Amino acid sequence: MERIVMLLRQLVYIGLFLGLGCVSAQKQTELENGNGVGAPQVSRNPQQLVDAMINEFMRLPTTPPGLGLAVGKHDSIYYAKGYGFSDLSTAQAVDTTTQFRWGSGSRLATITALLQLMELGKLDFEGKLSEVLPSYPQKEHPISLRQLAVGLSGMDNHTLGELTDQTQFKSVDEALAVFEQLPLDRKPGESYRFSLHNFTVLAKVLEEVSGKSFPEVLQHYVFNPLHMTSTSIENIHALGPHMSQLFEFNPDIDSEGGFRKIGKLKGYSYSWAGAGLSASPIDLVKLGQAYHNGSIAERWLSAIFQIQTLNSGDTIRQSIGWDKNWDMANRRVFEQDGVAQGARNIISVFPDQQLTLAIMANATNLRAIEETAHTLAIPFLTRPAPIKQPKGRFKLNLFEDVRGSWVKREAVLILNGATGHLQIASGTANEENYSLMYLERGNQYALFHPDGILYTEITVDSEGLWGRVMYYRGPNLHKTSTEPPYLRFNGKSS
Repeated sequence: MERIVMLLRQLVYIGLFLGLGCVSAQKQTELENGNGVGAPQVSRNPQQLVDAMINEFMRLPTTPPGLGLAVGKHDSIYYAKGYGFSDLSTAQAVDTTTQFRWGSGSRLATITALLQLMELGKLDFEGKLSEVLPSYPQKEHPISLRQLAVGLSGMDNHTLGELTDQTQFKSVDEALAVFEQLPLDRKPGESYRFSLHNFTVLAKVLEEVSGKSFPEVLQHYVFNPLHMTSTSIENIHALGPHMSQLFEFNPDIDSEGGFRKIGKLKGYSYSWAGAGLSASPIDLVKLGQAYHNGSIAERWLSAIFQIQTLNSGDTIRQSIGWDKNWDMANRRVFEQDGVAQGARNIISVFPDQQLTLAIMANATNLRAIEETAHTLAIPFLTRPAPIKQPKGRFKLNLFEDVRGSWVKREAVLILNGATGHLQIASGTANEENYSLMYLERGNQYALFHPDGILYTEITVDSEGLWGRVMYYRGPNLHKTSTEPPYLRFNGKSS
């Protein structure tokens, strides 16, 4: 059954890819019908436009089998929807109750609990680990809670393979015992290093000062107050009824191609606080809303977004829990992406507009997740402002940013005023094909790339057509709009 569903899915995607991604002869004729400027499509509401974008993205053969989206405005859930499948073997569709792995994004729940206990006066970012948790083996250098929360503690991201991946630890103490005797990898504050062990130690700190187990801490200080009813600690040996299957994509080792269910799940119970939770996109939005609706005191917001410095005085991009970023319109965004085996997700909060957006997927392929979130947020952040768009076939001078150097590529852009298609190196072994959709706002488009939905600008003037495609990731110490584009191009009608 699973093979049949997979083959059907692949046939659908291949057909749609040939019809939209590679452009059939009929479609190309339609797109090339006339040159100059075409009238824009009648404006769609934000939900319709976002729905159209995600449906187009889901047609790509490399897109995760299932994806969930939720959008919140102020204190309410404004829009939520599931796309694709949570189980390929039964063709079970993703819906708004589907849970996904939160992975490394689970750190945000831990940071939120930490802030609540700080508000009660029980903890302080500059408090020393040796003082708040004297039972923890002393290290050669003092470590602050801030250094643990940022990733400056000097602890490495230890893992012991099968022991940690397949064991379902029953408590923080059990998980802590595996690593607590290990020495520091470097002096605290010397350099940033991602480490789930930091958060296992923080979980024990929370238990110590609250008198509760870590699951009880999360329930009491985070889940209950924020009405997060679909978030729980994951057990790989007993997944809940709403939990999505997890998938991997690797055509080199999969004779059938495409996605397949992961046979042996890796567990993260050695760091519930860092990567061990499952959640729904709606619950992620509820947590994000706490950071702009007053649930988190302003003084703590200032503290967590403070630029962090190393012992050397150099600054780093990472903050406490959240990362600072900007979208292409220079709107402030604080966000955190998460990844784990069979999972990719993000929470993006636009504090000035009080908009929160969450995406969760059941495979890791969504690499450009920051760009995808920012592009999907545009219809909810701005009003439609369509202008007449270029129409016809344009031969381009296109340049791709390859590790900091511009590489010229042969390319053709075909537009019909509402959608389009970009062909790069057509007829060669390096051929690339991307579909585009007009966002009905100025010169803004979405380009559908295997890594995600990329923000694109296309402008026509008396001298011809020019544009750029952005792939900037995050976090960034400077505004995203100043980043060099992934692709830049100019050309004339042909």
